[in-house]
Amino acid sequence: MAQPATRRTAAHATRAISIPSTTPSEATTTTYTPSRAANIPPAYLLPPTIPSPYTGTLEASLDAILDFTRVYPNLRPLTAVLLADVDLTTNWPVLLQTTLKGETAENEREMLEEIMFLVTRVLLPEQVAENRALMLRLYEAKKTTSVRVSLRYDMLRKWTRGGHAHDMVVESRPALPPPLPSSPSSIPVSASRPAPPPDPISNPKLPARPPFRPNVLATLIAAPAQYTHGYPTRKLGEAMRHHVTELDRWMLLTDEEVAQWEGKRLWMGVCGVLVMWQWLRRDTEVLGEMEVGGWQELGGRVDECEWIREGR
Repeated sequence: MAQPATRRTAAHATRAISIPSTTPSEATTTTYTPSRAANIPPAYLLPPTIPSPYTGTLEASLDAILDFTRVYPNLRPLTAVLLADVDLTTNWPVLLQTTLKGETAENEREMLEEIMFLVTRVLLPEQVAENRALMLRLYEAKKTTSVRVSLRYDMLRKWTRGGHAHDMVVESRPALPPPLPSSPSSIPVSASRPAPPPDPISNPKLPARPPFRPNVLATLIAAPAQYTHGYPTRKLGEAMRHHVTELDRWMLLTDEEVAQWEGKRLWMGVCGVLVMWQWLRRDTEVLGEMEVGGWQELGGRVDECEWIREGR
């Protein structure tokens, strides 16, 4: 498979690769209304896990892929592509078909589900965390940079519209420390003693499967540790707000939901999340390269910057 000429030109290219439009479930496609916390879906309001289970590095994702390969060695042709430099021309349906050829229907189903949860519970969150860390350093250094930088993780898919056709956004708030163990008197939860984060949910029948973290979005969106009292400026806080997209719903998939999908839907979903991770990884790598160069590509007028996608 031929590699794109450069990382930057490939990352800036229009996303011509089709991402299947299959959505996780109707239950998670609520019509959102911004502006009032009461209307924000509960997943965004859960207490974040502190410290975050996501290191926000590509190395963490690659290590997870290696571990996955040891559990499912028959999937090595597929994981080898994931471990290599991103090739946006990868034909995932063909690669999956070739890799799974000869497997029983039961084994094929299990492997597809495991690929799905590797991507949605490990790879995507890790690169979102990495992308947000780069975003923070970008907006700290270039305070007037638009929130519509095309390399942001939440520019990967179209922003979700809510009530009155407004974009659905979630504030990046300080992550309060977990409460101390309660005393025998059972001190009630209050603002000074926040509720603990929900526990990860593992599948006892599949111990190698990454656990479902109900608060994955809240954990990823929370302000970093150095801003325990909030961002120092309103502009930085606004830049770090999270824009809801279809990507969020994939990271909220549960075991039970995916188990109910028919084979074709699962197949399309796996191809879709693999493509999304490829693009997210590539965009994040380009952001990292820009940081090394002092963010020079993001200077100048907004209407003259090729990396700003206004009117999304």
